[in-house]
Amino acid sequence: MDNSNLFLNSEAVAAILMVSKRTLQNYRSEGKLVYYQVSRKNILYRVEDVVEFLKQSSCCSFQKDRINALLEKYVVKL
Repeated sequence: MDNSNLFLNSEAVAAILMVSKRTLQNYRSEGKLVYYQVSRKNILYRVEDVVEFLKQSSCCSFQKDRINALLEKYVVKL
């Protein structure tokens, strides 16, 4: 699957990473996760960047194993 043109919204990324929206905001502020601000309240994340973040994180291996299933559930094609 080509992830270069696939995007996720904040709710989907929070669910995939199993974190709150506030934690996701902290990741953005700290520069840990690349994002694209489409409008004031609309923030998108490239699937590629989320996958890379997961690979580099200390997240549990259970979550890393489920990444493909989670991405299929939450992916938004633009």
